[in-house]
Amino acid sequence: MAGNIVSMFRKRLLVTISISFSIRYLYRTGMLHQLQNFADVVIAITWNEEALINELRADGFEVHLVPESKKGVVYETARKRMDYWFTFFRLKNNRRAQEQYLNQFNSIKTILLNKVRRKLNYARFYLPGYTKKIFKKEEEALGADTNFKEMLTLVDSLNIDAVLSVTPFHAQEDILLRACSYRNKQMIASILSFDNITKRGWMPVIYDTYLVWNKYNHEQTLRMYKEIKNPSKVHVVGAAQFDFYFNPCNLLSKQAWLQIVGIAANERKIILYAGGPGTLFPNEPQYLKHILNAIDSGEINGDPLVLFRCHPVDNLNKWKSYVGEHKNLVYDISWTGKEKLQYSNITTEDIKKLCSTLAYTDVHINLCSTMTVDGSAFKKPQIGPYYDEVNPAKQYLLQGMYQQEHFRPIINCQSLMLAGSEQQLISYINTALTNPDSVTQNCQKVLEEIITYTDGKSTDRVVNIIKNALA
Repeated sequence: MAGNIVSMFRKRLLVTISISFSIRYLYRTGMLHQLQNFADVVIAITWNEEALINELRADGFEVHLVPESKKGVVYETARKRMDYWFTFFRLKNNRRAQEQYLNQFNSIKTILLNKVRRKLNYARFYLPGYTKKIFKKEEEALGADTNFKEMLTLVDSLNIDAVLSVTPFHAQEDILLRACSYRNKQMIASILSFDNITKRGWMPVIYDTYLVWNKYNHEQTLRMYKEIKNPSKVHVVGAAQFDFYFNPCNLLSKQAWLQIVGIAANERKIILYAGGPGTLFPNEPQYLKHILNAIDSGEINGDPLVLFRCHPVDNLNKWKSYVGEHKNLVYDISWTGKEKLQYSNITTEDIKKLCSTLAYTDVHINLCSTMTVDGSAFKKPQIGPYYDEVNPAKQYLLQGMYQQEHFRPIINCQSLMLAGSEQQLISYINTALTNPDSVTQNCQKVLEEIITYTDGKSTDRVVNIIKNALA
């Protein structure tokens, strides 16, 4: 009888999954299982990942496939105006570095059109009542020019009490989350990454609870979303996905890892090059080629091997066509979706492979990436290319990418070695290979600044705050 009474008061918590990284954060950390201890967890996934869905159901979770968001021209126009408002008056200059960097790959005509469009839209918001009018227009179009009613029907059928989203800025979740808020469900956002607040778009829902990585995210959330009147709604919890790095159970034996990535067992040191997304850094393959040329010429000491890890949302063929096959290079792919790159099932084996890759390689190189923080968890030398030989006249734009608000605390820790030329890149690699301790003293500082906690218990912190919020 007592058990039945307890179950009557268990809340139904809807958890959304709209990208592969959400699987790692929510499921592989064990977070969903912990939530299941005090709530009935209902999963809403935006793509038909059959193996994952079957696994979740086998674990006792209720799983539903979310209908694709449908947005008409009227709504898209109104929403675009709202996104302009958010960019101009909340994000302000936070996106300028990336926008200016990417402009070098556009035609002069496109750049000029974007500039004119930006100025016109900016000016409109100074017209009396314009902002209020656009907010109203967007809300009207939400009901009339999207499948909002379909989402309301779904929300009603699920009979949920609360919602947890780790990607509340995703277009795939947008209308569903609006429907949940419209039905006055308790709204919880646990922000997936430390760059999301300043680099993603407007979150139209004001949440009852926010969970973020660090003190910078805490301040950014309150600054970007002035509608949050109570700062105690925003909690610093660390990064749940980093819990894997502090648990030795996630390390394969070195021999097993070498076999998985296709490296013959040997005593050569290994340079890890973690590639970025191709849409962001089209000139990036140059650095991999520079490293290989330096190994061939003997400029890099010790005859090391290079392991290239392709970004989950990038195409490996692009790198192969630029760099080609090489005796000192091993290509490695990460989790990647078949229909869409961001739609894949991250497994426990994928996570163990990543942890082992970070642990068993000797030097880590990446271009302005979160991987700098990941590598710091294993106290490995971190090097960032800070030059552009493909377009040297514009390399200052690349350098500006390292000064984005979310990345600046990493730079301030003085742990990442910024290579301002090919020669300096080679020199840093040699130092890192021969005397790694001389360049890793500030790795812990990077972790404390970005993920806050290094005790491997961030998942527990997230769960405890959600438990208290639901109670």
